[in-house]
Amino acid sequence: MFDKEIEALAKCSELLKELDDDSKYRVLKYLLERFGNINSPTNFNPNFTNTTAVPIQNNQNENQFDDNISKIVHSPLKENEYPSVKELLIKNYPKTEPEWVLCFAFLSSNFGNDTFKKDDIIEKYKEANKWTSEATRKNLSQNINACIKKDWIKDYTKDEFILKSEGIEYVKEVMNGNSTSKEIKRTNKKTKSNSESAQ
Repeated sequence: MFDKEIEALAKCSELLKELDDDSKYRVLKYLLERFGNINSPTNFNPNFTNTTAVPIQNNQNENQFDDNISKIVHSPLKENEYPSVKELLIKNYPKTEPEWVLCFAFLSSNFGNDTFKKDDIIEKYKEANKWTSEATRKNLSQNINACIKKDWIKDYTKDEFILKSEGIEYVKEVMNGNSTSKEIKRTNKKTKSNSESAQ
């Protein structure tokens, strides 16, 4: 019986993660209305931060119902649902340095739930072995400012930043391989040969 429950959760989770929040809300609301009147297990203490079971009482008002749904839909996603730094490198999902900054900010901020600092971004660059580039080190502040101009992140305090909803939405697209940016590949400048210089 337990295996069936795990299978149902796995299938629901797989299908729901492809939907936007409004669609998730409608699906979950339908399921809860459809199956919410079942008898709860003995001594069951509902905890709405746990999405495995949400019993609905007949006398529960609409506001309470909506609050419960909202907590399910907006509960923090688990780390294993997003690519790691290594996977981002292998799959080459971010196409520009500002997108790398955005991805590192997302991972450093507990997926947009916490603030982050410039040093946190640097640590992710080091983890990705991308901090060895002099251009990357020199242009980090500029790339952070580019994220601010794109409305992906904003200043929170003097030393901290937060991800904006626009940034969270776009970083999820990037991490799904749907970057809208064109990759800029660096080219080495050709140096003139001695023979060319002599002419």
